[in-house]
Amino acid sequence: MIDERESWGSRIGFILASIGYAVGIGNLWRFPSMVGKYGGGIFLLFYLLVVFLIGIPMLSVEISLGKATRKDPVGAYKLLRPRTPWFLNGYVNVLTNLVITGYVAPVAGWIAAYFFKSLAGVFSKMSPGEIETYYQNFTSNPLEVTLWTLILIGGLVVVLLRGVRRGVERINKILMPGLFLILLFLITRSLSLEGAGKGIAFYLKPDFSKFTVEAALAAVGQAFFSMGIALSAAHIFGSYMRKQDKIVPNAVIIGMSDLFIAVLAGFMIFPIVFAFGLDPGSGFGLTFITMPNIFNQLPLGNLIAAAFYLLFFMAAFTSFLGGTEAIVAHLKDQWNIPRKAGTFIMGGLVLTIAVLASTSTKVFEKVDYACNNIFLILGALLMVIFVGRVWPLKEFFKVAEVQKKPAQVFWMIIIKYFAPVMLILIWLSQLGIIKIR
Repeated sequence: MIDERESWGSRIGFILASIGYAVGIGNLWRFPSMVGKYGGGIFLLFYLLVVFLIGIPMLSVEISLGKATRKDPVGAYKLLRPRTPWFLNGYVNVLTNLVITGYVAPVAGWIAAYFFKSLAGVFSKMSPGEIETYYQNFTSNPLEVTLWTLILIGGLVVVLLRGVRRGVERINKILMPGLFLILLFLITRSLSLEGAGKGIAFYLKPDFSKFTVEAALAAVGQAFFSMGIALSAAHIFGSYMRKQDKIVPNAVIIGMSDLFIAVLAGFMIFPIVFAFGLDPGSGFGLTFITMPNIFNQLPLGNLIAAAFYLLFFMAAFTSFLGGTEAIVAHLKDQWNIPRKAGTFIMGGLVLTIAVLASTSTKVFEKVDYACNNIFLILGALLMVIFVGRVWPLKEFFKVAEVQKKPAQVFWMIIIKYFAPVMLILIWLSQLGIIKIR
């Protein structure tokens, strides 16, 4: 018997909440840095293929498990294959989500701090060396970072206490259009810089000589990271779907929107990078050290900087919102903890992990490696094997309403063969068992 469960108030509410979860720091920072690292346009071209051939299908698979069972990942495996160890993969999904949410939370704290500090003009009179020193001192101060991180956690708690429709759905209807408008403003300013054309050429012109198997697998990994596959949020969002809501068309919209925002982020970042002669493969240093220096050279630089960091914080908040809602739903489904208590427990767990991460860089690096390179990929691999070979696949076709034979053949090839092989290759290469160049 399926328990009564909260549901989305509208299709657009589900879509915007799912896009909000998918669109995060991975789109605005990690995607441009990987494009820069792996040869510009050729990585972008392959990433487009990856989203269509793996990202959207895997997102559909995860959503289908939620919609079919209306339970969290642990409960879904228990319902579909009772008295088997498959439910353990549900715990892998939820725990990986919890740990990633916790250890990345301080980065959202950094972003919140830089928004307010930019608005106040803190960096406007600093030299490049002083900005770098400020960043190093700030990020190595656990107390200050934790205080800024509380802005994120407190906001999440407030929204989640209001539930799915009045909280998660409503706030995404406000934040996602706002995020898009700020991004368009920053793109317009970026494209107006002298030398921006070189950045666009690097971004869009494929250099096939730079194509490698390593870059291809990195594109697959980025799709999983960006869309949050196998981290339980898409599963939980699927469990809130109404009966009439379609899985595949919505997954296509979500995947394309996530891709669209990532591509737009490139139009924001690369003109700036090439206009000022920066390294296109830079990461955190670009965001928190280099960018403040650039903003100091622009008219109304403080306001542009504030808009830049506000964009990042909004993207982070909507992404964290999906991840933390999945944790709260798990506590309710598996431990019978009411939403109010579960929300505060979630906040306490995330804060604890965030404090540990902000205290030790080594802990951050080890947890980052273990979660993204081992448990995330393992959870996705087990999930796609379960749907393709255990559930079985015909049940996925029924839930996802894949009825035409050619479409079923396509999904069978992707779910039973292509996706598992790609995930196994990524997993083995990340573990160092095989070397790929």
